[in-house]
Amino acid sequence: MDKLIVASRAVHFAAGALMFGVPAFRLAVAPGWPGAPRGRLIELAAALAALLSGLGWFLGVATEIAGGGWSDAISPDILQAVAFDTHFGRLWAARCAVLVAIAGVQALAKPSRARDIALAILAAGFAGSLVGVGHGLAGGAGGEAFAPVHAAADIVHLLCAALWIGALFCLGRLLAAAGPGRMDTLRAVLPRFSLMGYWAVALLLISGCVNSVILVPSLSRLFGTDYGHVLLVKIGLALLMVAIAIVNRIVFAPKIMTGKQDATALRRSVLVEQGVGLLVLVSVAWLGTIHPVP
Repeated sequence: MDKLIVASRAVHFAAGALMFGVPAFRLAVAPGWPGAPRGRLIELAAALAALLSGLGWFLGVATEIAGGGWSDAISPDILQAVAFDTHFGRLWAARCAVLVAIAGVQALAKPSRARDIALAILAAGFAGSLVGVGHGLAGGAGGEAFAPVHAAADIVHLLCAALWIGALFCLGRLLAAAGPGRMDTLRAVLPRFSLMGYWAVALLLISGCVNSVILVPSLSRLFGTDYGHVLLVKIGLALLMVAIAIVNRIVFAPKIMTGKQDATALRRSVLVEQGVGLLVLVSVAWLGTIHPVP
C-alpha cells in the first residue's frame, strides 16, 4: 500500500500546487491573464485530481490500518474508524470540503480579481493543511518544544513550493503562447515572475533548512537512515531546480527582454524545470511515508 499512498500523495501535492499557484500567478504576475484557452477546465481538472488522489490516499491508509486486503479496507467499520477516529481522517474530510468550495468557485464565479483572491485563500488553506498529515507537527528531536516552530516552517515550505511549481506551470503556458505578437506581454511578465520567484525560493530554502535541522539533527541521521537518503535526493532535485531557474534568469530571460531571442529556449528550459519539480513532489510524497527516526 505504500506505492498507492506515495502515488496518491504525489498527485495530491501536484494538484494542490496548481490550485494555489495558478490564481497566485494571475494576482501577482499577470493580472487579467485568463490562463489561455481551456484554463478553467485545467483548474477544475486539478481539483478533480486532488479529490481522486485524496480518495486513493484514504484507501491506502485504510488498508494499512486494516492490516489485510482491499476487502478489509472497504469494510464500513474500518472506513468509519479512519474517517472519524484518526487525525488523518478528520483532516481529509476538511480538505474534501475545501475542494468542493474550490471547485464551486472555479465553475461558477466569473473571472475576476475577487475570484482569484478567493481561490488563492482556499487553496492556501488546502496546501497548508497538509502539514497535519506529514511530519510537520512532530517537532523532531526537540519534541513538543519545537513543534510550533516546525509547523510554521512546514506551512511556509508547503506554500512556497506550491507557489513556485504552480506558477511555473502558468509561465510555461504563457511561453507556449508567446508568438511574435505577444512578446510585449511576456516582457512585462518575466520581471514580476522573477521577483515572486526570488521570495518563494528564498523562503523555501530557509524553511527547508529549519525542517531539516529539526528532523535530521545529525549527519548520522542524514546519511545513515532511509529518511535521510530520500531527503538528500529531494535536496539535490530542489537545488537542480534552483540552478535551472538561475540559468533562465541570467541567460534566457535577458535575451527575450532585449529582443535578441524568442521564447523557444526559455520554454524548453521551463519544461525541464517543471519535470524536476514533479520529481521533487514524488520525493516529498515518499518522505511522508518514512519516519525520520529509525
